[in-house]
Amino acid sequence: MSGSSFPAALALCAFAATLASTSAVASPSTPLEAATAILASSSSAAGGGAADVSDDIGKSGATAGTPEASQTDAGPATSVRRIRGFLPDLRFSLEGAQGKTVTQQAFEDKVVLLFFGYASCPDICPTTMAQLSQVVNNLGKQADQVQIVFISVDPHRDTPDVLQSYVSAFNDHAIGLTGNEKQIADVARRYRVAYQIEKPTSSDSENYEVTHGRGIYIFDQKGRARFLASDSESIEALTASVRELLG
Repeated sequence: MSGSSFPAALALCAFAATLASTSAVASPSTPLEAATAILASSSSAAGGGAADVSDDIGKSGATAGTPEASQTDAGPATSVRRIRGFLPDLRFSLEGAQGKTVTQQAFEDKVVLLFFGYASCPDICPTTMAQLSQVVNNLGKQADQVQIVFISVDPHRDTPDVLQSYVSAFNDHAIGLTGNEKQIADVARRYRVAYQIEKPTSSDSENYEVTHGRGIYIFDQKGRARFLASDSESIEALTASVRELLG
């Protein structure tokens, strides 16, 4: 990979320190701080970065309040955070399988489970995709009202068709999306996703490391950001949050 392959990812690194510092906050005072803490604590250990989207969030018209965790009928509150009004609505224009342009309009009237990663990921991504697939399976007849969307932060290796094959191995109806560096950087910035593409350590330009944030975003049927969870959250808690939106 040439040096020109990295500017978009490297430009995002400056925000990594901000994300890291928020993870030390014991009791976030707003849902936004709680959401940022999740993103910080669930970022890959090697770091990464994302640009600040405070302007987008500020335009949401939300007011500060005490963050609330999603609560299941069966037990105590979980770490699934309610973020309505504190992160932007679902919006993107990316490339899907067979070169098709896909926007958020393709998922109107569906609950969207959104995760950022890459197909070569050895552990985090396959584990999370398996979790999300199980969440959908748990919904029974309501499963067709939910859409798993996986956005790659590694557009150089993840062609649209390779990515679609990857996500389909976990769920037949999951959608894999990618784009050019700017498109990926823009959508990552919008949702405070930290990621970094390392330079190849050998002559093989396809051999390099990628680090990325691990937040699971849940959007309602109108494309509003409603919940944010760590990838370590239980399948039961994620399922309960989705069921709440489905009614």
